Amino acid sequence: MSQSLTLHARRVWDPVFYWLLLIVASFALLPAYTLDYGLFESTSDELLTSYAWHSGGIGWLWFLPPLLLFIRPVSPLSQEHRGRHLFDAGYALFCVLLTIATSWWTQQGLGWATVPLFFALGAIITLACVRMEWMGGDRFVMGSLVAIVALITVFILFPSIAIFVPMFKDDSGAFAPLNFIQLLTQSHTVEVIINSIGLAAAVGAGCTFFGLVCAIYTTRIAKRSAFVSRIFSILPIVTPPFVVGLGVTLMMGRSGYVTNWMVTYMGLENTNWLYGFTGIWIAQVLAFTPMSFMILDGAIKTIHPSLEEASYTLRANRYQTFYRVFLPLLKPALANSFLIVIVQSLADFSNPLVLGGNFDVLATQIYFYITGAQLDYPAASTLGAILLLFSLFVFCIQYMWIGKRSYVTISGKFSRGDVQPLPPTLQWGISLTLYLWIAFNVLLYGSIFYGSFTVNWGVDYTLTLENFVKLFGQGFSDGAWPSLIDTLIFAGIAAPITAFFGLLIAYIVVRQQFHGKKTIEFITMLCFAVPGTVAGVSYILAFNSAPVYLTGTAVIVVISMVMRNVPVGIRAGIAGLGQLDKSLDEASLSLRAGSLRTIIYILLPLLRPAILSALIYSFVRAMTTVSAIIFLVTPDTRVATSYILNRVEDGEYGIAIAYGSILIVVMLAIILIFDYLVGEARIARSKAKNAD
Repeated sequence: MSQSLTLHARRVWDPVFYWLLLIVASFALLPAYTLDYGLFESTSDELLTSYAWHSGGIGWLWFLPPLLLFIRPVSPLSQEHRGRHLFDAGYALFCVLLTIATSWWTQQGLGWATVPLFFALGAIITLACVRMEWMGGDRFVMGSLVAIVALITVFILFPSIAIFVPMFKDDSGAFAPLNFIQLLTQSHTVEVIINSIGLAAAVGAGCTFFGLVCAIYTTRIAKRSAFVSRIFSILPIVTPPFVVGLGVTLMMGRSGYVTNWMVTYMGLENTNWLYGFTGIWIAQVLAFTPMSFMILDGAIKTIHPSLEEASYTLRANRYQTFYRVFLPLLKPALANSFLIVIVQSLADFSNPLVLGGNFDVLATQIYFYITGAQLDYPAASTLGAILLLFSLFVFCIQYMWIGKRSYVTISGKFSRGDVQPLPPTLQWGISLTLYLWIAFNVLLYGSIFYGSFTVNWGVDYTLTLENFVKLFGQGFSDGAWPSLIDTLIFAGIAAPITAFFGLLIAYIVVRQQFHGKKTIEFITMLCFAVPGTVAGVSYILAFNSAPVYLTGTAVIVVISMVMRNVPVGIRAGIAGLGQLDKSLDEASLSLRAGSLRTIIYILLPLLRPAILSALIYSFVRAMTTVSAIIFLVTPDTRVATSYILNRVEDGEYGIAIAYGSILIVVMLAIILIFDYLVGEARIARSKAKNAD
């Protein structure tokens, strides 16, 4: 008798019962279908028809999960009933897929009720896998893995696949499998593809060269002046899109002072020489060189000085050591820099939009197909697919080939050695190149800040505050205030989510062993390879129809920011966890602390610098992003970069530059304060105090 009561109690209190109860509650209380004007702005009739129990449709699917209680007895908490647990997981997954498929087939968008529905079904899958002791039977780890797979599938894989669908349709939406061939064979399309590839290769070479110069100067030449090159490497990161292109225009455009000087003293006749390949190349090299610098700076620091000392002991001179020892050891980093910059150049759409002239590239052409007078999704999809495939090809080469090459510079007994000086002529050449680079940047950013205070650049250089008054002097409901406030809110929401999600993925990838973890890491890193323009178009195509309607909402803007920057959080988490011995986790687990408590009380305090770094960088990237969200914003979800773009398109360069200069100052101050608080200098001072 007591045994039957115990079994009955176990069945009643099984967590599966409560998750199924949540599904029933969501069916009764929340709308199952998408509302055109939101949950709080719809009329009572619209709200009533959105409930599954009132309208039918996909509402019958809510009765499938509770059948779980009648199909089999509630599972006990043991591994003995493995078949039952496997059935639970499979049946819950079946309910998820059937709900999505039915919504797509009936074109009924999924509403708020599906959020607890999918959450509960995911919890049932997690619970079933835990009972089968997958992932060591750890609920947090198993639940995290299920959530990661679901989010990657919905917000990375699904949009990436969705962009290929319109390729095989004509303008009327009918199935036309060979329609894309007609577009690809047009002479203009071929020209655009050639322009994009040639420009990307040239920018990759230029950025790698200047990045190498800055890195060598910082690590091997500079002593007290190293911070100068670092500052000018940070500036393009905090500079909003369009602003670098506008600064180049102020210098070398039709009314630029460099152009006027060339006309006066060098007899220049073509004042439009900047617009086209030349202008885009200059702007992109200025914008992407910091990325190359960071890659090469880290690589040079890992080169062991004893290798150069060994070269000198074999009577090689400094030039021979530099060209035959130093540079060959940098080959992986140089190739890595070159390929990553190529991907970034292909993805850039702001600088070609400002400086392109008649020189069309894939990113801007896709933009015009979407925002032009005639909306052409098939053409935008075709060019987006071409851009995506080429970027993925370059990324795969970088990730799978160069990432696996081994250039070991430290082995055996440790002997640090001293860094040897470079050849004098090379030092002078590198220093001169860097000084010219710095001078050009001083003129560029000087033009940006000075231009924001002028009446009309090239016509009237009278200093005025009118541009800032138009931006911020008309109240919080007009001018730049709404876009600035929205951007701060979106970036403030996206940054911690990015850091948390990235750290979670890093923990699962680094600390857990399971089949498919390399696939998860690779797919999440693909966000770096997917061009922003392609990401924006793919989100429109994926979330502008059933089963999920998100376009026009603030949610899709935040999701786009998170997914574009999540590799930053992953890399920060992997780097931080790589420095923490796994015995710390094992000691915590041996004291019966679960994975969640271990992360909160052991890992998070030790990973604080990495987390803060990911937070700041994600915040800055979210504030300055444009290509991925330019297609997603609406008058109700304005952001700073789209406001700047609108001013550029209207020819209001002064207002655009003034807004950009404000953002530069704000974000540069954030980065410098952060660097002071948790940077290397701060850590060094703390160590010195502790030693005293």
